[in-house]
Parts: sequence; structure tokens; C-alpha cells
Amino acid sequence: MEQQKQPITRRQMLDEMDVRFRPDGTRRIFSIKFVTAEGRLVFFPQAYACGAGRMNNKVYRVRGVQACTCKGEPEPGIHVFPVRIYNIIQYNGHPVQ
Repeated sequence: MEQQKQPITRRQMLDEMDVRFRPDGTRRIFSIKFVTAEGRLVFFPQAYACGAGRMNNKVYRVRGVQACTCKGEPEPGIHVFPVRIYNIIQYNGHPVQ
């Protein structure tokens, strides 16, 4: 039986997502599960945070999420998803509160 991970607060998740690069210069990769505006559930086992287009991420409460390969390169054929922070339901396996 798989052990449930402890929940993480939305503030903790956003603080972690805002750190885009590690000290060695590599991208900070995470897993994320969210619901799109159309109501579709999306899971990226490997992704990184980026801009969500020409909008102000803080004002509109949105973060850009790009699926990536193990090496941190963008996944071919998958575009950047602008994700509302309230639609993120799981971050690195932790449920978001």
C-alpha cells in the first residue's frame, strides 16, 4: 500500500515554483497535476516553471508550466500551459491545500 504524502500549502508550492534554477544553473524540475480551464486533468511527471505569455503572473494568479524531458529540455509537441494556481491539485506528489 502506497503511503500518502503530507499536504503542502499553496504558498509553499508557489515559493518553490518561483525558484526556477538551481545554484549550478540547471532548471528546477518538479511533477505537477492540475485541471485546465476546460476541466481536463493533466499530469506532468517532469516539468518546469516558465512565463505564461504576456500576462502578469502575479496579478492573474497564473504560472506557466512546460513539460520537459529528463535532461530539462522542453517536451517536443507540448506547449507551455498557463495554469491558474487554484487549479493545481498536486505538486511533487504532495496534495496542495
